Amino acid sequence: MMPCTPRIRTHAVTGLLRVLTGLAVLSLSVLSPARAQVPDTVTVILDWFLNADHAALLAADYSGAFRRHGLQVHLIAPSDPGSPARLVAAGQADLAVSYETQLGMLAEQGIPLVRVGTLIDTPLDTLITGPDIHSLKDLKGRTIGISMAGVDDAVLAAMLGSVGLSLSDVHQVNVNFQLEQALMSHAVDAVIGATRTYELIDLRQKGFAPGAVYPEEHGVPLNDELIFLAARDHAHDPRIVRFMDALEEGTNVLLNHPDDILAQAVREHPELDTKLNRAAWTATLSRVCKQPSVLNARRYRAFMAFLRARGVVHRDMNLSDYAVDPADGTP
Repeated sequence: MMPCTPRIRTHAVTGLLRVLTGLAVLSLSVLSPARAQVPDTVTVILDWFLNADHAALLAADYSGAFRRHGLQVHLIAPSDPGSPARLVAAGQADLAVSYETQLGMLAEQGIPLVRVGTLIDTPLDTLITGPDIHSLKDLKGRTIGISMAGVDDAVLAAMLGSVGLSLSDVHQVNVNFQLEQALMSHAVDAVIGATRTYELIDLRQKGFAPGAVYPEEHGVPLNDELIFLAARDHAHDPRIVRFMDALEEGTNVLLNHPDDILAQAVREHPELDTKLNRAAWTATLSRVCKQPSVLNARRYRAFMAFLRARGVVHRDMNLSDYAVDPADGTP
């Protein structure tokens, strides 16, 4: 069994608080004995609160991978899930956990960020339906809750199109992030933008009987759910290369010792010790990217072409404008 010694703690980081007031900061990894006295710092803004999606990051710390690569990593849970990309673009953090589905819009807006790594390399978002919906065709005339206009519209349109329907055949209502509540209260008949590894599990545990329809099985190209963004000028920073190498090592430890990593995570973060989070941890393991820095160029181009065809982005872009492998010395 792998030894687990708790070392992550919530604390105030003096230099960051002036910039990131109100954000919860989790410090990962201590001084590296393998390098000079002071390790290099890497600051990562998470996509949301710490959860099972971030298991590989925790494993890279608990296994000593970050330390061996001479890194001290700070994880920051944002108070606003819309802020991570902006903070990295403004030079206030090194990496942001974000979504491939948002990458095209960021690039088209001229925000100088690129994908430099992958955390979860399969789609997690799904269309979750009420118990009386048995197929996509049953959605005709029904109300669908969405949380993010643009990409959700494109995904839903593609899915409906796979069975001969269109957006004009359904009613859409923006429910923000109240997806579960809207479905359980019968305010909507289905929701899109919820995940199969969290909300779908939570609904089942609450006694609801949801259905699930997976976008990648109905006309939507495969894509990476969670990715790391860095400033374009720093995409090949040696610290980022070492971070991805350490994350790859940590992922291997996670897959070999998932119960040990979860046990330590629960000791240090008691809020993770719930039936839902334990189920989400198990459901997410197979979806963690095993080679974080490696870029699947064909798949990224295909998904960007999908966004272009659906009108989410309006111009063609070179792959290097929005995605790179940081270990590749050619930007």
